[in-house]
Amino acid sequence: MNRRVAVVGAGWSGLACSLTLQDGGAQVTLIDAAPQPGGRARRVDVELGDATYALDNGQHLLLGAYSETLRLIARVGLDADQLLLRIPFELRYPDCHSLRAGRWPAPWHLAAALLTARGFSLADRASIVRDLIASKRRGWMVAADVAADELFRFATPEVQRLIWNPLCLAALNVPLREASAQIFLNVLKESLGATAADSQMLIPRCNLSALFPAAALGRLQRAGAEVLLRHAATVLRSRDHGGWTLTLRDRKVDADAVVVALPPAPASALLESTAVPALAPICEQLGAIESVPIATVYLRYPPDARLPAPVFVLNDDPSRQRYGQWVFNRGALDRACAGVMAVVISGSGPHLEISRDELLSAVVCQMADDFALPMPIASYLLVEKRATIRPCPGLRRPAAELPATGLFLAGDAADSPYPSTIEGSVRAGIEAARAALSV
Repeated sequence: MNRRVAVVGAGWSGLACSLTLQDGGAQVTLIDAAPQPGGRARRVDVELGDATYALDNGQHLLLGAYSETLRLIARVGLDADQLLLRIPFELRYPDCHSLRAGRWPAPWHLAAALLTARGFSLADRASIVRDLIASKRRGWMVAADVAADELFRFATPEVQRLIWNPLCLAALNVPLREASAQIFLNVLKESLGATAADSQMLIPRCNLSALFPAAALGRLQRAGAEVLLRHAATVLRSRDHGGWTLTLRDRKVDADAVVVALPPAPASALLESTAVPALAPICEQLGAIESVPIATVYLRYPPDARLPAPVFVLNDDPSRQRYGQWVFNRGALDRACAGVMAVVISGSGPHLEISRDELLSAVVCQMADDFALPMPIASYLLVEKRATIRPCPGLRRPAAELPATGLFLAGDAADSPYPSTIEGSVRAGIEAARAALSV
């Protein structure tokens, strides 16, 4: 008889875990309280004036280094080359500053970026080279984890402000001063420190549900998995004869093993319900993990409004009411979204202390100043209050295999060298599945 495994959480991690379990011959039950899969990277229908657009609960940027994510997209029968716009690594600002990798093999792609960089002095370019060489020489490791800004304390102010800080915001969703140096180095190692293809920026042409979750759910169901959406798992208890029982709203689910693929707080609550003493330190560890928000401002302009490129880094300065950090031209990615821009603001900050209308007005003014865009037809603010975990220095997360037979942890709550990215969640799901199959 196949091993019965229940996966709680149908985000990207839970879906990756479920597919891996199925490939290993397990009988899977996938459970989620939400009405659709995808977790914090899924489609939302946003009303902008008299039109509704299929957008996302947060704009995402992927990297060529996301090998497991790309493999799973192909695993469910989708073509990543059709669904993702691939561009060489690039940081382009509305002003004269830009840095764009070439299409040559590594490390010449970065050499090309430095040779063709605009707006950066010779001292700035030397600073970038020095920082990368120093990181590589130390093996992309730090002896003791510190704030990531310590890595670049000798960098020029321009390089700190225009290169390393926006990269940290994009990858870790917090500024350098709040981020783990080791986690940031892990991302740099597998992107800028690897091949030209690994450093590529991958921008979804479709909504995030269409990029993987919808197809993954269909593949699971066709292969015999039981999928229970709109079912919150409230209690988890061990059975006398082995295995576990999950209590849902209107039923119970028995399983030989359970993978908890939830964010830290709900994962802690579910594990605490087991009343297993060995899990108490795990719950305490999960409870200490903080979350950070991500705000996305969607602006609808006339269909012919466009930016010179699909994505720009923005010069954010909260003291001047410039809150936007990145902007994506959704119309350049998907014709159905012509005229729609997505402005991203990662992490906590003063933008969350002002009213919704004040924030929208500030972002509209920022876009008008930077790109001479007219007043938008409509605007919409979407805030994911617990979008990612805070990747602070010394962050400790529990291992995938928990100290209770048949219990495993996935999602960004689980130990990983990656931050709360799609790739980090996918890898955690795969690791949890492999651990469950090996027992």
